[in-house]
Amino acid sequence: MQPIEITCENVTKRYPGRRSSVTALDDVSMRVAPGEFVSLLGPSGCGKTTLLRLIGGLEAATDGELRIDGRPVEQPHPELGIVFQADLLMPWRTVLDNVLLQADVRRRRSPEMIERAKQLLAQVGLDGFLDSYPHQLSGGMKQRVGICRGLLHRPRLLLMDEPFAALDAMTRDQLSLDLSRLATESGTTILFVTHSIPEAVFLSDRIYVMSARPGRIAAELSVDLPKPRRLAHRQGQEFTRRVAEVTGIFKELGVFAADDYDEEGVSA
Repeated sequence: MQPIEITCENVTKRYPGRRSSVTALDDVSMRVAPGEFVSLLGPSGCGKTTLLRLIGGLEAATDGELRIDGRPVEQPHPELGIVFQADLLMPWRTVLDNVLLQADVRRRRSPEMIERAKQLLAQVGLDGFLDSYPHQLSGGMKQRVGICRGLLHRPRLLLMDEPFAALDAMTRDQLSLDLSRLATESGTTILFVTHSIPEAVFLSDRIYVMSARPGRIAAELSVDLPKPRRLAHRQGQEFTRRVAEVTGIFKELGVFAADDYDEEGVSA
């Protein structure tokens, strides 16, 4: 499986308003190399989710070009996986059947797909919950199911829209570890939306920092940490330096990057 490349050139998105249009994104250019884990980091309302939807083919740009593997984005890519902030599990389906939803929609349920679903669930510690229903799971467990569902069909591109935002700190840490490991093993290209500085630094190969609306690319940073990531890396000099660097960028922009800015220990 060859991972996907994303290219955005001078992308602008405007929404019609009562008196005038509202610009959500303004002249955004960026690239995600095949197999990279890239985060879009910025304050609420800066257009991160809008950009994700444009790349996913769920909306059309007003101006500019978006390409996946050199081809214009006109509809959702057939080898795309999406994980949303809400887990969006079907309450009447078991954990296993929720993961297999991808296969059912594509009419590709098979013994091989069932086995892959079980393997993914085992990788995130849910092999004992195959026959459980969503109401029997914690929030973190539901998100694990959502991630497994997104990875079931071995997508070449995975888009993730703040999937850990509603979780407590300990659960977020564990899911970050799970995601880092799964990303390393799959080689999938991942574009991850977050407003948490430490989360972006911990997970990413590169980070695009976005300004407040209208969203623009304010900075681009590389993160040189070994992969897969371990919680010990959060105590290292490189991690601390990168968190401080990104924090400084947001101070210069006059905005905070995260609702949990203080409790993450990166405030002034």
